Amino acid sequence: MKKILIFLFFAISFGCKKELNLKPNTSIVLPKTAQELESLLENSDELNTTTGFGQVSADEYFIPSLIDWQSAYSATVRNASIWQREIYAGDRSIQDWLVPYTTIFYANSVLDILKTQDIKSDTEKSRIKGRALFMRAYAFYALVSIFSKGYDPLTAPADLGIPLKLNGNVDEIVQRSSVEQTYDQIIKDGIEAAESLNQDIVINKRNQPSKVAAYAFLARVLLSMRNYTQAEVYADKSLALYSKLTNFNTLSKTASSAFTANSEEIIYYSRAGSQLGSFFIDSYGTYGVDPELISLYLLNDLRLNIYYRIDMFNNYRVKPINDALGYAFTGLATDEIYLIKAECLARRGEIISSMDFLNRLNITRWDANATTPSHPYQNITANSTADALNKVLIERRKALVWRGIRWTDLKRLNLEGRNITLTRNLSGTIYTLKPNSPLYVLPIPDDEIALSGIQQNNR
Repeated sequence: MKKILIFLFFAISFGCKKELNLKPNTSIVLPKTAQELESLLENSDELNTTTGFGQVSADEYFIPSLIDWQSAYSATVRNASIWQREIYAGDRSIQDWLVPYTTIFYANSVLDILKTQDIKSDTEKSRIKGRALFMRAYAFYALVSIFSKGYDPLTAPADLGIPLKLNGNVDEIVQRSSVEQTYDQIIKDGIEAAESLNQDIVINKRNQPSKVAAYAFLARVLLSMRNYTQAEVYADKSLALYSKLTNFNTLSKTASSAFTANSEEIIYYSRAGSQLGSFFIDSYGTYGVDPELISLYLLNDLRLNIYYRIDMFNNYRVKPINDALGYAFTGLATDEIYLIKAECLARRGEIISSMDFLNRLNITRWDANATTPSHPYQNITANSTADALNKVLIERRKALVWRGIRWTDLKRLNLEGRNITLTRNLSGTIYTLKPNSPLYVLPIPDDEIALSGIQQNNR
């Protein structure tokens, strides 16, 4: 395995160099067994790492002053946080681009090798194929969510997607597909992964995908495409296999994190990359959670203490959610799937059923022992389809905070005419991100453009 990993390291490290001729010597062997192939899909934390740009650019935090903003550790972070047209300012090796493509390389290499190696067990072969397809789809989605426009069926055939690398050939340079082609590939991979993976979540190994995870992932993707009919289908499939919710009354309100990477609501564990992930867990200076977001929580909502802490400046700071090591969770969890189901129900006018799913989730977040104020949980109700949808979207914002989901929500909701404008105030200078602005599409890293010649985003 050591020789295999060394070979793959060099392939990844130099794969973007067009003239590289990779000719491994006879002492380097390719994996042949199911165990070796699965080891390739588990050898690095990077393979469960997604992007951080969406969180840096979203509206879940505020920057108190220009000095605080200047303390950010890179020009990329500073510029992405205030939606500048050019963000990299000479920064290279942008992990939000490189890490997902590393995952894609590993997945493609395993899929290529799987076609040539004689693995006797069909069950093992199917599981490995499913894992590789899931990882590739998950990485493609992380990339298209940041570096392309939100999915609009009217423009998706022409909008620029991402390079869809579908094999392990490091010499091949792939140009950008359309947004439509990109999402078609993600859904194709996701469906095939669901057909191939084991059904159940692997307890203590929630960083490994399952059929439950593939269904949950498809529900997330289809929701972001505003295909609410199919999003509900896959939310139902996921919940039919796994629907466990945690009673937050059993969690510590004072711990630095009430969760672990094996918390029971986690369907699939992934986290934001280290380059940007730390930005929104333990941020610079006096950065705090947006007070408007905090105001949405009622006093008996346990998430106020389980998700957040108050710092010395009296600002709310986020604690690690679904993680105990300080990473930013970006994975799939049952609370998200309940909210997808509730939203899809609301959109088709099933108001009572929508509120039922919302209340089944929210009651598990309510402090049953509160004395100040002291009152039992009161069910959320709605008197119209629009009212039900608005209430679901508010609960979605409160429940899925700091998971990198808000950015894709802003894109899709603005395409529906919600007209959400983002602002930052840096010592009196106001920066604004208007609805459907081209600045919602992050630029392809400069070094990638120089090496591959792929088309840059128009910002």
